[in-house]
Amino acid sequence: MLKCAQLFGYKRLCSAQVPLASSVRWMRNIDRVNVKVHQGTVSGVKEQLPNGGVFCAFRGIPYAKPPVGELRFRAPQPLDRFPYPVLDCSVERDVCFSRNMFTQELEGSEDCLHLNVYTPGAGEKAGQPLPVMVFIHGGAFLFGSGNGDCYSPEYLLQEEVIVVTLNYRLGALGFLHLPSQGIEGNAGLKDQLAVLRWVQQNIAAFNGDPHNVTLFGESAGAASVHLHMLSPVSRQYFHRAICQSGASVMEWVMQRDSINRTRSLARHIDPDAKTDEQVYRTLLAADKAQLMGLMLHTLSADEKRRGLPMPFKPVVEEGEPGPDTVVPVHPFVAMQQRDRTGTMPIIFGNNDREGTIMMMDAIKKLDLYDNDMARMIPRTVNVAPGSAACEQLASEVKQFYCGAQGVTKETANQLADLMTDYHFGILANTCAELHARYQPNSPMFYYQFSYDGELNMYKKLLQLSIPGACHADELSYLFLMRLANYDVKPDTEAGRVRQLMCRLWTNFAKHGHPTPANDESLPFRWQPVDKIAPSAASESFRLQCLDIAADPKMITDPAKERIDFWRTVYKRWNDDFLKVKL
Repeated sequence: MLKCAQLFGYKRLCSAQVPLASSVRWMRNIDRVNVKVHQGTVSGVKEQLPNGGVFCAFRGIPYAKPPVGELRFRAPQPLDRFPYPVLDCSVERDVCFSRNMFTQELEGSEDCLHLNVYTPGAGEKAGQPLPVMVFIHGGAFLFGSGNGDCYSPEYLLQEEVIVVTLNYRLGALGFLHLPSQGIEGNAGLKDQLAVLRWVQQNIAAFNGDPHNVTLFGESAGAASVHLHMLSPVSRQYFHRAICQSGASVMEWVMQRDSINRTRSLARHIDPDAKTDEQVYRTLLAADKAQLMGLMLHTLSADEKRRGLPMPFKPVVEEGEPGPDTVVPVHPFVAMQQRDRTGTMPIIFGNNDREGTIMMMDAIKKLDLYDNDMARMIPRTVNVAPGSAACEQLASEVKQFYCGAQGVTKETANQLADLMTDYHFGILANTCAELHARYQPNSPMFYYQFSYDGELNMYKKLLQLSIPGACHADELSYLFLMRLANYDVKPDTEAGRVRQLMCRLWTNFAKHGHPTPANDESLPFRWQPVDKIAPSAASESFRLQCLDIAADPKMITDPAKERIDFWRTVYKRWNDDFLKVKL
């Protein structure tokens, strides 16, 4: 995805951005809505919904002190007051410093801890407080923002919910780990936690219900949601969770050898940075563009070979848990602690051809995959890399997916299935089974998004032709992607799928069930996944799943033949599908 700007001709349509030091004196002469929060007064704007209704947008609200100077790499600090009595929140402010995935240009700043609040209606507080949906964007913990170029929530607002989107620190600025110098790691996750606290403190002023908050996210954002769900510190600030194409146990989520990676980054800047204090001072003084440019140099050869170019990401935090500790234990351990998630309901799911997006790179080097299929054996399989057994297993994987023909242009679709399973499907099934077995009081709804239509925007923008829904393709059925400048009418098939998705997601936010009995507009019922009692430990797991397509329906065990193949692999090498090698 990092190279996708070279594959299509769209340019990023940025909202105009205003500096934080903007007061009411410079506000545009447009329809304003002022809301008083604990830090001061924010001045938003009224805009029109697609159905002709009105919504209010409060963009670029600072939720913490700028993480600059000595605050770089550290947990966000609370912001007591805005610099002006009335803060102009008509347009978005800086995103967190990163490389834009569409233009490949560096953008944003370190003064980036901003959120956006969108409310249906004209700003009046009338009737019951509304459910709140807080969205965490994806982007491999490396890029992206919560802004309206990709995540404008008009269609969700039409279902009478409040939506909050946010920025969090990315790359080394958000996920550096050097505990000897007080850098606990996970600053980006702690930014998200600060937003959840801000919502609890302030959302009632926007007519939001602080007692009904749904945290949802996609890809790295979904993995973040799942980590917060497993965190005793975070979990108290929200009440439902939705994880789209990501879970904390997927092997691309947790950072490996994080302290040595931090040291390596510093020594790429200054080879004489020997002690941890020198490492820290080097990184604290480094230019942000230098940090971003050198991050990929810290990847190991095996990470590059496996197609996991994500150097800085979450870690297990060392020492005694504190008030900002999001990840006190490895998520795989946490998931096996009975009743860890309490009664919180969750939606998990994947797209049916997630791996299509990885084919952008793979299609250029099919011979490497054909000659080295061992790179597609998950690290969670307990087989020694480079061993004869590993090569034998690699041969079995190639035979299963591509047959005697091997990896060729003719078997590209099958390689996309392997990419889907390797990066998402296998451990999504592991995660769902762990939840069913160890979280008896937490209802779980599972989906497969298989619709391949007009709003599959990532597939369109990247000019991918493999059938099915690729990674991130479901997003434009929830959000308006303003940078693409493309939409469909509500009476089209894609428009109806979007209406369905928005209804399911907001029903879940309102009721804890995506198809509650009182919603007669839906012609089906989404059944939760059956739980497995400890007394029935030997009982086999069945994954009840809603297939989201033009004609949605309940199915059981999506991609069953492929997942059964991996179940036999894990049983042979790990004794059990749920015993992953950490």
